[in-house]
Amino acid sequence: MSELGQVLQRAREEKGITLDDIQRITKIQRRYLEAIERGHFHVLPGHFYARAFIKSYAEAVGLNPNHILTHFQADLPAQPPTEQVERLRRRRVASANNPLQPGRWVTKTLLVLFIALIIGVIYIAAVNNNGNISTQPVPSGTVTPGAEIVTPDKGGGVPTSPIAQQPQPPSTVTPPPEPGTTTPEPGEVTSQATITFDSQQGSMYNYSLQGGEKITVHLKVKEDRSWFGVSEGKGKKYVEEGELKKGAKEEITIELGKSAYVRLGKPTVVELTVNGAVVDTSKMKFMPSNITIKMKEAAAQ
Repeated sequence: MSELGQVLQRAREEKGITLDDIQRITKIQRRYLEAIERGHFHVLPGHFYARAFIKSYAEAVGLNPNHILTHFQADLPAQPPTEQVERLRRRRVASANNPLQPGRWVTKTLLVLFIALIIGVIYIAAVNNNGNISTQPVPSGTVTPGAEIVTPDKGGGVPTSPIAQQPQPPSTVTPPPEPGTTTPEPGEVTSQATITFDSQQGSMYNYSLQGGEKITVHLKVKEDRSWFGVSEGKGKKYVEEGELKKGAKEEITIELGKSAYVRLGKPTVVELTVNGAVVDTSKMKFMPSNITIKMKEAAAQ
């Protein structure tokens, strides 16, 4: 096993992530992940894919991929020189055998047409400038477009404009919200739910929820990316799982029953709300972190 593989495996085990979890996050086959940990880089499909797979693996376990690639440069598989020479030779042979490639003559044709268009525009402009263009004054009594007509007031007051005298359509004014109230954003779910932190055992955070008939979990990634899994209890099959990524699939809403179990690969970059109540994930340093939510029964009146 290489030193690079040991570092990646140790980081994965410290965060409690399995190779199956890494496969779901990175979409890299498990056999390639095992080869990386064992240092069997010859199993990977080529020099380019080896570096890309190692970089994705490092990102998934929270390591700096650039630092890993730089520090363990000696462990990385080197690109065979024969492969580079073969690629250059194939490109030169292809260019020699096909000198009239479609892209080349299309580019030349467009360039010639563009030059001809510029010459035509210059010629038309020169002809128009040499012609007789007479400028006539605007006759009195005519109105130029956009000018305002001012009519003197018969009572000797300030002149008024017919445009200003035209009745204006009534405007609709939205009254401001009452003091102390907030206007919900489009698509925002308002709730009177209250969530309370109960206890913590290692990477497990336990909460209780009061308010609502069922639990609705909303996840939104604030930056970077994070893997997630949501079920109705620890050990149960995930109702939803996958990866939240900034700029792609940033958020998701999941409806459950009376309890919920949420597993976050990188909790500090995820906003978690339950029935509209915010769960603070900024201090959850475990990767991954596990969160349980149980709904309290309403107190009898």
